[in-house]
Amino acid sequence: MKDITIAILGSGVMGTAVATAILKTLDPKIIACGTNEARLRESFQDYPQVEISAGIEQNKDAIKKADVIILGCKPFMYQQIYNEISSSLNGSQLLISLLAGTTIKELSIFTPYVAKVMTNTPAKFGCGTAAISYSSETTQDKKDLVEKLISTIGLVVNIPEKNMDAATALIGSGPAFVLLMMESLIDGGVRMGLPFDIAKQSAAKVMEGTAKMVLETGEHPAVLKSKVCTPAGTTIGGLLKMEDGNIRSSIARGVEEAANISASFAKK
Repeated sequence: MKDITIAILGSGVMGTAVATAILKTLDPKIIACGTNEARLRESFQDYPQVEISAGIEQNKDAIKKADVIILGCKPFMYQQIYNEISSSLNGSQLLISLLAGTTIKELSIFTPYVAKVMTNTPAKFGCGTAAISYSSETTQDKKDLVEKLISTIGLVVNIPEKNMDAATALIGSGPAFVLLMMESLIDGGVRMGLPFDIAKQSAAKVMEGTAKMVLETGEHPAVLKSKVCTPAGTTIGGLLKMEDGNIRSSIARGVEEAANISASFAKK
């Protein structure tokens, strides 16, 4: 990977998370591009091998060197960024977009070779999830490169672009939804007398272990849930109380709402 140069346009939360995951596993040359040099240096302070580029002219030079461009800016900024660096594009570069609510057709102004990726913040720790859609022009060798780079963050799945808003909701927003559930478990433990630190560690480990159980057994969550419920026991009592509050439909509708908002971005 040493012969691959990656320019990251917009080193915010997701751009930094993906770059960090790549750097922990592979060794490409990475140039972090933005407008605030101090912020860029802070984001990559643990990775001195990352080259910092701040300002339009420096960023244009970085793009000229790049084989791969990772677009991690705010969705509404992609057109402005294209206008700033378009003269440095050569038509053969691979674009990996982390933007929600933008289409492959829109992103094809950068290059015909577009990989639209939706991932999440656990990517920084190598336990993220990423859904990928490709432009029809993207060749197999470029797809292989995308998979090699993005698989460093964790699980990778390929989906048609029409499902990307659903992936944005489930994968991209999912950690926030899960953290709300975790926070609720912690609050319940504290309410019943557990110290906060113990409640937090326990809730996090319960969620981690349960997720691993689902992935390794391959069984439906409902089947695994039923195995925890003994007749007249604590678990079934707690579950019924949660169902009284419509917890299942509230979570599902939350995913639906997030997907609808993602879809609305493309209409603006």
